[in-house]
Amino acid sequence: MSLFELWAERRLSTQSMETVREEMTSVWRVPGHLVETFLRNAADPYASLPPDLLHESATGRARACLQALVVGGWIKITCSEDVLRARPGLADRPDLAEITKRLHRRFDLENGVDRIRNPSPEPLAGLREDLDVWDAQMGRLVSRLTVYERTLMKPMTEDDRYAEECLVAGKGLHQVRLLVDDALLWESQTSALNSSVPDWMVEEIVTAGARFFHVQTGPHPVWLATAETDTHLAAMQALMEPGARYGFNIDEYRNGLKLWLVLPVPLGDPEPPLQVPYTYGLSWVEHAWELLHLATVGYIRLSVVRIVGDGELKAAGSIWFELPEEVRTRSKEAAIKALRELVGDDTQTIKQRIATEGQDQAPEVAFRSCENAKGEDIHEELALVSDVPERWRFMGVVRDLARVRARNASRLLNQEVAHETSAELKSAAEERQRTLELFRAAYGGGNAKTALLDERTVFMHLINRYGRLELAASWTRAGRTHFDLVTCEELPLGSLATAVEEWRGHSPDHPGNTWHDDMERLVSECGELARAIVQMTASSGCDRLILSPTAPLELLPLHAAPLDSGRTLTLSDAFEHITYAPTARLVSAIQRSPRRAAGVEVLVVAHGGGHLPDVTSIGGPLYEAELIANLHGNVEVLRQEEATPARALHAMSRGRIVHVASHGLPHPDRWATGLALHGSSLGDATLTASRILADGDFSSVDLVVLNACRTGAHEGTGRTVQTLRSLESAFLARGAKAVISTLWGITDLLGLVFSAVLHAHLGSGLDSRAAYADTIRYLRAHQWRVSSQQGPVSSAESAIDSVLPEWRNHLNQQVAENSLFWAAFKITGAV
Repeated sequence: MSLFELWAERRLSTQSMETVREEMTSVWRVPGHLVETFLRNAADPYASLPPDLLHESATGRARACLQALVVGGWIKITCSEDVLRARPGLADRPDLAEITKRLHRRFDLENGVDRIRNPSPEPLAGLREDLDVWDAQMGRLVSRLTVYERTLMKPMTEDDRYAEECLVAGKGLHQVRLLVDDALLWESQTSALNSSVPDWMVEEIVTAGARFFHVQTGPHPVWLATAETDTHLAAMQALMEPGARYGFNIDEYRNGLKLWLVLPVPLGDPEPPLQVPYTYGLSWVEHAWELLHLATVGYIRLSVVRIVGDGELKAAGSIWFELPEEVRTRSKEAAIKALRELVGDDTQTIKQRIATEGQDQAPEVAFRSCENAKGEDIHEELALVSDVPERWRFMGVVRDLARVRARNASRLLNQEVAHETSAELKSAAEERQRTLELFRAAYGGGNAKTALLDERTVFMHLINRYGRLELAASWTRAGRTHFDLVTCEELPLGSLATAVEEWRGHSPDHPGNTWHDDMERLVSECGELARAIVQMTASSGCDRLILSPTAPLELLPLHAAPLDSGRTLTLSDAFEHITYAPTARLVSAIQRSPRRAAGVEVLVVAHGGGHLPDVTSIGGPLYEAELIANLHGNVEVLRQEEATPARALHAMSRGRIVHVASHGLPHPDRWATGLALHGSSLGDATLTASRILADGDFSSVDLVVLNACRTGAHEGTGRTVQTLRSLESAFLARGAKAVISTLWGITDLLGLVFSAVLHAHLGSGLDSRAAYADTIRYLRAHQWRVSSQQGPVSSAESAIDSVLPEWRNHLNQQVAENSLFWAAFKITGAV
């Protein structure tokens, strides 16, 4: 309130009272009764200053009585100095100091008279007349003082004095990025919908994975809330209405305070109301100071951003509201306690501490932020391990949403218009989000801490921070987790993203072989990244790498990035193996997940298309099925008409190794991306990501091989998810340990050779990681040019010979066009 009073006073110096009244009502949304108070307080209060009773009073009786009490020793004239010492905030406000001294003498006079025994009634009546006149004048003055001025005049406790000292020491605390004019969302009207979101908010949401967070912007305590569903948005917009009813809950935990903003319940929305969490970690000076400032100011500027479409961010507006007195008191107590522990009496170091604190923790903070940002909903589900009824209810709601998405995806693929699906989809998404929030509120999220990786493995997040690449790594040594953070200055992600978008817009058979040339150039540009990764991991002693890419790098074969100018050495040569995964939390969840015994060693699903106009006929899948069946002892095969999506999903739940050979069908809607199998229409025939999420159960599956075009890529453009938006994600989310997929379109022959060699190694007893690595080594070294005489590779080559006698010559011709042909295959998950 004090800031609004000061603002009103300054605005009135240049604007009319009507203009300022309109601004406070429409822009700041100040309630009407407070508007008039603020405007009144902007007037000069000191015209009503009553006299010092020691020297003057209306009839003279109060002056004479006070002087008599001083001379008689009943009152000490120096007491007023003690009063000022208890109010250090008045040191540079002589006007308020004078008011306080005169008030104190008035109360001293009344107290002194009360101590006189049997006073004469007549002097008392005259004294009361003087005091009534004096009180009326002082009342008019005090009514025109601001809240801040009245607060300064109150005596300070030791805690108040310490809080004031801390606030002064941190005065002017701000971040440069928040000083520009468009750094905040000021408009609170619905006309703000669809407007742009400041870059720093996009950064917090996309890179840091924040959904609800607080930040200090000079005098403004700012909270940001992200609306992910229509119910979210409706509740937040209801908060913007004058007189909206909202509440707060407070949770104290070991190292901080969590304030839950309880949003209004929109009309027709079921209870309970939505709660939005804001966490202040009180082991940090910055958070403790922000909490103290919040409690002192007593109001919040809430900026609302909504997520629309495939993850785009749009502004929804903002509003300010007051903190309840109880919340202010508890927050202030917690903040003061934390600051006493963190800085003690050395409050002048607060700014320095905020500027330097956490530098040693920056790598861990960056890594944990990526874990949140890249923990997509379909990955998070696997990581929720709490065995409570709310968790199982949430998982049921998740499946319901996936089934609605599957129906919608089928209609999209059939190019049908289905308006009722949109309403059904929104309702299911609302139910999932509400159930998840209730689960988190009741059980603290249910996410277990990321398990320690084995001591040979380093997990590395690639971060796109304002167009600059950062690497955040984690590894384990002697049971302790280590973190590191490095900036890769030489790789401009902005221009690279544009180049990648142009590249993937072309076809591999583009005239002049430009697609392959452009791809090799893009991978070469990642050489600096590859060298930074090798240098960064050198001190860890790890020889296995798990990469979590970021846009646009998730579309490139980073494992093929060159380490030398001749491109003879690649990143994959620096490690025993390289795996991809969105988060370490997902890898941990996969490793922890309960496994079922498989009913069949290998399940093959093969469909060559041709039965639908949009799916051309290819012969490779049927050849693959025949080869794989000959390389394993226990194989079940679903071919052509047998390979419907429903039968395939049911059969997959019994396999240890699942191999799918078919057309891959990427789609701009991530839930409609899939594999073309058998059906009466494209929607009926496609095994979509949403259908896998709805009905898939791969808790017996160690490896899924998606030997089809672009199963490891995507066509999405959303910004809120930075990695793994492809088909492989759905298999991982439903329990598969690992998935082999492709980054671009592959030929029938390349798919056939890869499959034969891979399954020959798997059939010889190698695990998924080793079989994949040996297969890539075979392809990369062109080992087919010299026939193998023994071992698994010999078996694979003999099997290929039986169906395609001239395959070596044809493969030589194909790989001559693309030296990175082998890099199309990647492995993702926990191997």
